[in-house]
Amino acid sequence: MRLLIQQVASATLDIESENIHREIWKWLIIYFWVHDEDYKNYKEKIARIIKKIPLLKCLSWEDWAINTSLNDINWEILFISNFTLYWRSLKGTKLDFVHSAPFKEAKEIYDYFIVEAKKAWRKIQTWEFWADMTVRSCNLWPLNFILDY
Repeated sequence: MRLLIQQVASATLDIESENIHREIWKWLIIYFWVHDEDYKNYKEKIARIIKKIPLLKCLSWEDWAINTSLNDINWEILFISNFTLYWRSLKGTKLDFVHSAPFKEAKEIYDYFIVEAKKAWRKIQTWEFWADMTVRSCNLWPLNFILDY
């Protein structure tokens, strides 16, 4: 599994076809995708991820140092699946997604992650898996984390 985590001042997600609007103020967008070999032990990996993310040190709004864990603040997360996290380009410019999990397995893992995250985290906004959407974010510095499990 790969997660790209961005600390943001604000973010919105819109799915116009379904009239869905999600919005967060201050903290994280998590882009998430599944490797084709993750199906074997995904529940263990997700349990570790859910414990780790609240402990990540993020940028403090008060002293502008990277010293504040999410547990120290009133944080929100916008959680988005993103199949391009496992792209590769061996030749030329065409993207290859050979290591991305198949749709059915990825959706099962994504859905499981959301259920477990909602049990553990205070504020999480999600969207329908694989929907056509628009994401807007105002990044707080270019502060990004990449987690591989």
